[in-house]
Amino acid sequence: MSGLMLYLALCLFVGGCDKSDDPVNTYEPLVGEPVEGIRIAWDYRSMQKLAPQGDRTLGWVGYPRVRRLHDGRLIAVYETQGNGEMVESTDNGKHWSQPKLTFTKHTYTNDQGESTAVNIANTELIQLQNGDLVMACNYRPAQDEIAPFAIAVRRSSDGGQSWSESEVIYEAGPRFRDGCWEPAFLQLPSGELQVYFANESPFRTSDEQNISMIRSIDNGMSWSEEIKTVCFREGRRDGMPVPVLVNDEIIVAIEDNKIGQFKPYIVRTKLSDNWETSVLANSPNREPALLQPLPDDIYAGAPYLMKVPSGEVLLSYQTTSGRTTDWERSTMEVAIGDQTGRNFTKLSRPFAVPLDREAKWNSISLWDENTVVAAATTSFRSPNCEVWIIKGHIIPELEAQQGTISTDGNLTPTEWGNQWPIFIGHQRETNLRAAIRYNDDKLFVGVAVADSQLSSDLNNLFRADGVYLYLDANNQNLLEPGEGLFRFWCNFKGETKLEKGDQGQWKAVELDGVEAVVEALDSGYHIEFEVSLAAIQQNKQSDLRINFGLVDYNQSAGIQEENVANSVSESSNTWCRVRMQ
Repeated sequence: MSGLMLYLALCLFVGGCDKSDDPVNTYEPLVGEPVEGIRIAWDYRSMQKLAPQGDRTLGWVGYPRVRRLHDGRLIAVYETQGNGEMVESTDNGKHWSQPKLTFTKHTYTNDQGESTAVNIANTELIQLQNGDLVMACNYRPAQDEIAPFAIAVRRSSDGGQSWSESEVIYEAGPRFRDGCWEPAFLQLPSGELQVYFANESPFRTSDEQNISMIRSIDNGMSWSEEIKTVCFREGRRDGMPVPVLVNDEIIVAIEDNKIGQFKPYIVRTKLSDNWETSVLANSPNREPALLQPLPDDIYAGAPYLMKVPSGEVLLSYQTTSGRTTDWERSTMEVAIGDQTGRNFTKLSRPFAVPLDREAKWNSISLWDENTVVAAATTSFRSPNCEVWIIKGHIIPELEAQQGTISTDGNLTPTEWGNQWPIFIGHQRETNLRAAIRYNDDKLFVGVAVADSQLSSDLNNLFRADGVYLYLDANNQNLLEPGEGLFRFWCNFKGETKLEKGDQGQWKAVELDGVEAVVEALDSGYHIEFEVSLAAIQQNKQSDLRINFGLVDYNQSAGIQEENVANSVSESSNTWCRVRMQ
């Protein structure tokens, strides 16, 4: 379509009358705990299958990890059918190379001449401060009592073009019940390289397990003989460690089966202490990760950990919460913590996984300064497990920039710049980006919607593709629509309606000073909202809360509304806070 401009101005008034014999209104609005901080908005359009590629058929492929290298390349490592593989992208993930073997399934023969196949599992990758790459894996013998379970590494000093021979840096027992598992890397500011792993070997007469760590002070050329115990809960199985540096601490996500099913825990040590003191069961340095505890019978294991540029720590894990009791049918969940690696909330599930399928052995990592990537072992689109990734946009704490916008529907970079911090688009191909500006008198909201198939019902302005703009003008944090909350509807044809909160409901209202301008495009539409601050705010230019409802309509599915991540359309305490600079 052409750049047709549709301009609407709502110049109306609130009507009412006062009668002395009206009953006394005893309604008190319910106030909720505000949801603050960053959010992660998963991007449906960004989903990719990394393995198996093309017509290749594999019975199982998984345990993926994705790394951005210093030169901008992306490398993903994973395990499949007893081998380790990697793929590489040089164009920011648009295309991926053919897989290359990283670690190879092999045969081990002991001194008695007995042989067994040794499978490769749990491949991991780190790029060091000097640019070298180091990979690790878990050796898993197919038959007990012949070969040791082990942790092995390989190194590359030329960006992954060539690799050293595989080197075993730790050996556990020669049987499954006394094995070692799941290596994970951390490099300290001093250059010390650490490998953390789950370790059953010290407990040959029990089913216990601890988290162990070994060190290298020469970029992985040699390794310490000393094995440090990071954490241990007597009679239980601390497992699946992933470390991150946070301020002056090393924190490690583990799965801990203290009571009932595994749950994600965080153990920590000061960087200056560096695990001189092990974190035991009752240590104050061992804490449940989730702010809202899960019931004992809910499984939430296999945690992964990362830090975003603004300092917050993200946690992923696989869980049966809201699903069946079968942990094999777990799905991936991601939680957002604070800048100390505590109080993980704002849960989300990157992949929509049916109850009879799975998304397990997952990881999260940084794609770029504004984006994270979740990688999963999932059968959500196939009977067999495959490696899939999805990107998540980091919605920052919002600050409205000053500026005056010509409200014409044209989202020009000279007015809006290139930063669109708000994103919606997890559920389907249609997505939304938005930005906020203001001046002394007005609030401006720019919205860009990508939607290649626009639909509407000629008889109902709400039964159409469009956008709700929700405003809590005075940052009241209400649990239901109340005085001071507004909902503005604008569909792609420019048809609008304004509603205000009133005792738990939305009611039509007419106000001066509200404009909405739509520009229709071949690939979707743009909307510019202009709102008089005096019409909606009690205190001029106080902080406010904002939410959007992206509505996708078609005759078969009806109206489908998606809100900003972790937002509830009726509860302004869940909306994003906007600080007015």
